[in-house]
Amino acid sequence: MLKVHVAQHHAEAHLVSALLQARGIQAEVRGEALFTILEAPAIIPGAAPEVWIADSTRAAEALELVRLHVKGLAFPEGAGPTWQCPACGETHEAQFTACWKCDTVQPGASS
Repeated sequence: MLKVHVAQHHAEAHLVSALLQARGIQAEVRGEALFTILEAPAIIPGAAPEVWIADSTRAAEALELVRLHVKGLAFPEGAGPTWQCPACGETHEAQFTACWKCDTVQPGASS
């Protein structure tokens, strides 16, 4: 396992993890419990939620995707195919695993 991002809060950590997973990079969030119980976790090293990847051979790719996310830049082409919600027909980018409009889970996505 390799740490690729230290997040400011839970939501950011899970978003980054989901973005990596949408690109086929197995990722997980660690350190949430400690972040929750501390009053000022940002000043204590290792207390913020972290995103880790399982395959260190994909570290360069993961770090580049994290860099793009942090800077607010779009992912390069090939971020994955868009998908259409089978329930309402709304089109979504690859990183989204549920329909924003009707909450239907993307076919084949793990929930």
